[in-house]
Amino acid sequence: MLSAAVLVTGCVSQPVDIASRSPSEMPVSAQEDLRTAVAAFRMRQEEAGGWTLGADGSARGLLGRLVGGAPERSDAAGDYIRQAGDALPSYLAGDIVLASDLADDVSQAALVVASTSTPLPESQLVRDIASVETVLASARRARTFFQAVSVDDRAGLTSNQRVTLSEALSRLDDSISALVNATDALADRRWAASNALAS
Repeated sequence: MLSAAVLVTGCVSQPVDIASRSPSEMPVSAQEDLRTAVAAFRMRQEEAGGWTLGADGSARGLLGRLVGGAPERSDAAGDYIRQAGDALPSYLAGDIVLASDLADDVSQAALVVASTSTPLPESQLVRDIASVETVLASARRARTFFQAVSVDDRAGLTSNQRVTLSEALSRLDDSISALVNATDALADRRWAASNALAS
């Protein structure tokens, strides 16, 4: 199923007013914001069918992988192209932008958690790191899927459309890099928390 990104561009996420919170509220609320952002990424990815390619090179949607690891469809990239029809360039660009926005929400929320000065439980930081790493892996697979669709001969894209999609993919690359940095920042925060307990 194609993402409804083009129709619901204003519904990705709402800004979080962290500055209005008291210092005592910040760590817990920041971690809740991170978990909300991660959940939003997963939900929208699932609605979009997974944005991924199977390890064997065949296209697979998220729902297909959840059911015994088998693909629901043997050619999700082809289905994506056929269902989008003449609107493929806008649908594909919309999905890429949506994935970028959702990934940015996760990385920004993770950086807020990593930057809090109040002590945080190491166990929660471990969980947060694992969640962001999961989003990072999903974003990388999504990037592979979008690239595969954009170069598929069946897409019939013009050179100008390919340039536009290439620019959107570059933005997604930046979002993926931000997730890497956020994961590293959380790992540093966990290391500091671990050292604090040991000292």
